[in-house]
Amino acid sequence: MIYIKEIPDYLNQGDILQNLPKITPNQIDFSKIKEEWLKSLNSDKLPKKASYNVRPFLTTGVILSQSCDIRPNSSILFAELKKLPKDKLSPSNLEKRIKGIKSIIRDDTRIHYFPPSDEIELFKEPKLLDFKNLFLIPYEFFTGSLEKYFVARLKNEAQKVLCEKISRFFTRFAFEDIIFLIKDEINFFLDSLSKEDKEIAKKTLENLNLT
Repeated sequence: MIYIKEIPDYLNQGDILQNLPKITPNQIDFSKIKEEWLKSLNSDKLPKKASYNVRPFLTTGVILSQSCDIRPNSSILFAELKKLPKDKLSPSNLEKRIKGIKSIIRDDTRIHYFPPSDEIELFKEPKLLDFKNLFLIPYEFFTGSLEKYFVARLKNEAQKVLCEKISRFFTRFAFEDIIFLIKDEINFFLDSLSKEDKEIAKKTLENLNLT
């Protein structure tokens, strides 16, 4: 098992927490904000202070913030942990299933795989970490009540893999550089990419009619 269940005295990158209040920008009426902001551009005064009633979503997340950045008066960055879609991995063909898991871990930069564990209720079934769904929670939110949220910590080996996935996600480069290559160079470059990145690169070529 790659999980540690004991509740720690502090939070680390990769820690898994539940019962989290997720608030995203699309829950705010930006048309009202825009109206006041445009008025402020034509004056010397800042926009009026506004209040909004927002109902948070209840979710589970994994800490993406670096451990050294998790401190008082700061916000902790989470990525949402979701159920594994039933058609994502083969339920019966073990060879295909293992190949699919390896593909998620090694090639897919936008999701990460968390295996099942009979010892932790949340992981009775495997989960996927969705790097596209990010949200922030203030550090102080967990002060004095961490036991209500903490699920598990990753063992060092598993945390290192997750840290690498986080790094790959946030340092993704656009593939516009491919438009400067000639045909033979393009084919060679495409063969060097993961399946997901290859599709992005091909889309860039299609948009410029270079396929």
